[in-house]
Amino acid sequence: MAIVISMCRLLESILDKQDVKALEYVFVFACIWCVGGGFAEKDGKDFRKEFSNWWKEKWKQIKFPSKGTVFDYFVDIEGGKLEEWNKMTTKEVDPDTSRPISSYTIPTMDTISANYLMKQFI
Repeated sequence: MAIVISMCRLLESILDKQDVKALEYVFVFACIWCVGGGFAEKDGKDFRKEFSNWWKEKWKQIKFPSKGTVFDYFVDIEGGKLEEWNKMTTKEVDPDTSRPISSYTIPTMDTISANYLMKQFI
């Protein structure tokens, strides 16, 4: 039940903020992150990668690039296509040496996706 609630909240958050032309892409994005987003690697087995491979094999309506996993992409709402998370960041990190290094978040695909999803749920 929690997965369905999370999926509905994520869809609502995305659909409320902008005019969506690629509704099917947004729905698939919400399904992937709400069902498989919590998977991780355990005992040498990468459950997230296994979920990604399963998704790409079973759900072929939305084609994901062969590079990477389904978690490496977000939906470009305006373009109606999948894009890599690193295309979402536009600002470069310009470190201020007076601040401790721990106060910076380096934009990687993981930090960008986590930040995006947290903003959608808050």
